[in-house]
Amino acid sequence: MSPLRLAVVAPAAYAVDRVAVFLVIMVFVVILIAASSASPARTYDRLVASGFRGRGILLQVSSQPTNTVGTRPRRFQLRQVRIDIELPGKPPYVIDATPYIPTNLVRDVLPGATVEIRVSRTDRNKIAIIGPGVGFAGAAQLMAVPAASKENGGSR
Repeated sequence: MSPLRLAVVAPAAYAVDRVAVFLVIMVFVVILIAASSASPARTYDRLVASGFRGRGILLQVSSQPTNTVGTRPRRFQLRQVRIDIELPGKPPYVIDATPYIPTNLVRDVLPGATVEIRVSRTDRNKIAIIGPGVGFAGAAQLMAVPAASKENGGSR
C-alpha cells in the first residue's frame, strides 16, 4: 500500500513545487520590469520628451562626477551644478541640482556655458541637460565655409 500512496502523493507535491517556481519567476519578472522602468536612460528620455524647453547658464559645476550611471551606450554622469534657468514666459531662477548629463556632453558642461535643458512639468528642480546652448548651432552654421559650387565660383 505504501508504494501506491507515494505514487498518488508525488504528483500533488510536484504541483506545489511547480507553483512555487512559477511564483518565484513572476516576482523576478516584476522586479526586473520595475528596475528597467526607472533606469537613467528612461528617466532622461521621459524628461526630454515631456519637459519644458529652456536654456540654462551654468554658474558652478563640480569638477568630479558624483556618479556615473546607465549601461553602454547610454551612460550618464551626475554632477552637482548651480544653474540659472530661463523658461519662455517665466522669470529666471537659480537652482542647485544634480542632473543626468550624457557622457558625450560632459566636456561642454563648464562654468559659464549656456546649455539647452528640459525642466520637469511637476518639479522645476528636475532638469536634463540635452546639449549646448540653442544659439551655438546657428552660430556654427553662420561661421561654416560654404561648399564650393558653380554658383559661388567652384568647380561643382
